[in-house]
Amino acid sequence: MFSGLADWPSVIVRVSSFLIPQMFLFFINLLVLQPRILERGKRIQYFTILFLIVTALSLGLGFVDIYLNEHSDFLIQPMQHHSTLFVIPGRFMSSIPPIIISALIRNSILLSRKNKESLELKNKVLEAETNALRSQINPHFLFNTLNNIYSLSQYDPKKTGKAILQLSDILRYVTYEANQKNVPLKQELANIESFIQLQLLKDPDDSNLDIQILDDDRGLQISPLLILPIIENCFKHANHHDKVNGWIRIKIWAEDTTLRVETANTTVKKSKANSYGGGVGMENVQKRLKLLYPAAHEFTVKHQESVYSTNLSLELNGTSTPSAINT
Repeated sequence: MFSGLADWPSVIVRVSSFLIPQMFLFFINLLVLQPRILERGKRIQYFTILFLIVTALSLGLGFVDIYLNEHSDFLIQPMQHHSTLFVIPGRFMSSIPPIIISALIRNSILLSRKNKESLELKNKVLEAETNALRSQINPHFLFNTLNNIYSLSQYDPKKTGKAILQLSDILRYVTYEANQKNVPLKQELANIESFIQLQLLKDPDDSNLDIQILDDDRGLQISPLLILPIIENCFKHANHHDKVNGWIRIKIWAEDTTLRVETANTTVKKSKANSYGGGVGMENVQKRLKLLYPAAHEFTVKHQESVYSTNLSLELNGTSTPSAINT
């Protein structure tokens, strides 16, 4: 436009005669031909219509170029050495870039849309699976706890009322807090402490228990009822009532934003048919960790002779320094 080959009106006419048809091809292919014809499986119809449009534009605009070259001051030396038929194939070739670029952009849009739909579907499946696993915890936990309260009522009815109140607090947490995607870690740990106190009502002698639980006030968030099955597993399978041979060790603390849970307990020997394997609760924990924290956790389980141990490292978000307390 600044080359000085012609006056401004002539330059604007020639540039417009080139750009406007390319813009037309670009947008009609992007917004009409591809979404309404090609993407509906009408490939032959799409290429036929596209060929007819390009041919019509090439012929019509080719003659416009010839006319402008003969009747305007816009002089291009190479044009004087070619026949007029050279202009029409040139016009045809110039229509290819806008068609290819619009097709690439359309494919990019479709790919982005499919990725978004796939991500939404994956999130819905994840949410459904998580809710299904979470719903398994409630009856599983309630079943075990009611058994404990029943046993307690047989030999110490006075403590049954206190146990029911503690169970009520736990069920309140399970009913209202556990429906959220994440809860403060402080609440989750308080629920675990309530569970442990409920277990100790049957046997207040905790001389063979070593329990250290983090007192967290940093605002860390965690999926509700994720740790509880690990703690429940210790009391369910350990022979901690045997003050000589049975014991439970539980330690929950944090290093920066990494939550660590270590448990170990003795186990009672059982027949092969009832061999110790962690049960529904531990399988639930493993599945939920894979779904909710696929790249942010390490969870190992070991069973050596009469000792069962777990080690969980879980990356969370938070900002302050916790302190450890003994339960």
